[in-house]
Amino acid sequence: MMKTKLFTLLFTILALGACKKEINLEVRKIHETDKTAQWNIDIHRSVFSFPEREIEESCVKFNDEITGLINGIHAAFIEQCKETVTGLDSMGYKQAAPFELYIQDSVFLADKNYISLLMSSYEMLGGANGITHFYGVNYDMKNRRFLNKKDILNYDKALEINSLLKENLKDPDKCYTFEAPTVENFTALTFTLHTVDFTYAKYILGPGACGPVTISIPRSKMHGMLKFSNAQTR
Repeated sequence: MMKTKLFTLLFTILALGACKKEINLEVRKIHETDKTAQWNIDIHRSVFSFPEREIEESCVKFNDEITGLINGIHAAFIEQCKETVTGLDSMGYKQAAPFELYIQDSVFLADKNYISLLMSSYEMLGGANGITHFYGVNYDMKNRRFLNKKDILNYDKALEINSLLKENLKDPDKCYTFEAPTVENFTALTFTLHTVDFTYAKYILGPGACGPVTISIPRSKMHGMLKFSNAQTR
């Protein structure tokens, strides 16, 4: 059962990251594990580099930020594990199986101008279902700064963007019935040269069985809706 859930998660993340094509930076994949009797932690992450010194220095800043994010998730998970085990022990119960944390990313864009990636962490601390968190990390290479949603989206055009989100939501089974997708309720934001991609975690747009979803809006339809530098539509 646990393997089935993991395979489902991996398939979902690969599907969400299907847009990852435009990569001009050098990208190296790193695999790290941390396994004990209490937890099983598996991390797959991307590290960026480039031969030119100025671009490489910008890559280093981005890589350091991602390392800090992963280390924070890792440390918080271990703390939760210890607290949960202590609670079980106090009630006379034994931990049935190691708790699990899986971290991975999907690169949407990595060139001399921007890096955009979607990171996910799946945590299983017992119970029937684990929890998946999504993080959209967007970085301006030239100015060496991280972009938040208001650096990317023109919120004066929120109504127009919301209309495009509804138009581009792929929902043939009519599963997403909780809320309409908007610029206020997405979980993570990423982009490619050709699309802006809004990821919604489980339970936001529909029941848990529907899973998370990424809505990709063609940038050619977003005239005046994007704020970040060089955000020309194509």
